[in-house]
Amino acid sequence: MQYTLILKPPEKIRRRITEIKKHLENIYGYTGSLSCKGVHITMAYLPNPESLDIISVKRMCENVSPFHFTMSGTGYFEKEKNGKKSYIVYLNVIPSPEMVTFHSMLVEALNLNAMDTGRFVPHITLIRKNVDEQRLYEILKFARNLNMAGCFQANYLILGKRKKQNNHWHFEHLNFSKI
Repeated sequence: MQYTLILKPPEKIRRRITEIKKHLENIYGYTGSLSCKGVHITMAYLPNPESLDIISVKRMCENVSPFHFTMSGTGYFEKEKNGKKSYIVYLNVIPSPEMVTFHSMLVEALNLNAMDTGRFVPHITLIRKNVDEQRLYEILKFARNLNMAGCFQANYLILGKRKKQNNHWHFEHLNFSKI
């Protein structure tokens, strides 16, 4: 079983991001997921889902108040595979102190399932395929003019599950219940 824990911006923003991703795909080829449903902020990486304690995560969400986050600008991650560099370009998500606290609580609730990958960098991926160094600078120049800034409220965490890599994801909303 595979799991993902994500937040989603409002649908209007997801649609706009999907339009941008389709534009980038027309120029650079395959960019990654183009579904409006797929636009998200990953909150945790789960390397060991066999012992995932979903009840702890659900209980934690029941004790969390909705919180805000903002989006502003772009950034990129560099990755290397087989000696070849490539880049992932993303929209920058600026977490509120409440979002940072929520992430820490989530990692704690996940216990051994959460991998400490260093500093938490919330983001929304724009393009993750076919980006070499030359294309990186072209995409960043294009992205400077996107005007995707805004403040949004997170009211729930989404738990995604699927049995195998090629199966469809099944999603469950875990509402933030604390008032």
